[in-house]
Amino acid sequence: MTTRVVFTTTDVVFFKELNMTEKAQTLGRLELEVLKIVWEKQGSTVPETAGLLAKQKGYARTTILTVIQRLHKKGFLKRKKEGGVFHYYPTQKKTTVLGNLAKQFVQNIFEGSPVSLIQHLTESDVPAEELTQIQKIIDEALAAEGEQK
Repeated sequence: MTTRVVFTTTDVVFFKELNMTEKAQTLGRLELEVLKIVWEKQGSTVPETAGLLAKQKGYARTTILTVIQRLHKKGFLKRKKEGGVFHYYPTQKKTTVLGNLAKQFVQNIFEGSPVSLIQHLTESDVPAEELTQIQKIIDEALAAEGEQK
């Protein structure tokens, strides 16, 4: 299976050559922003979400409507009509979606090697405080792994 990555200024998009039964789950930056609002509010309408993103980023209501419809079609959101207005709810937990995106990122960028990701981070301008936090996370994961055995 061949994998290629395309970076743009607004989105990170993962492209995969897929067989007919496999479907890649990708999210653009704005899709992820919308999902974060829906997770935080535990459900939202188009006007609520558009209002927040218009204030924060200047997006038009129609843009947010399109993004929400796309997320619904992709299966990230479900909707329920309440009082004549669709309310959108997440179909997956935030940790599940972000975990899957992180796995895709490691697979597509670092050929599936978390070690390569960590090596890259340690060779870049990551502040010492954040490297210490990464070390703590690794230490906790190793301790948990030892407890399971």
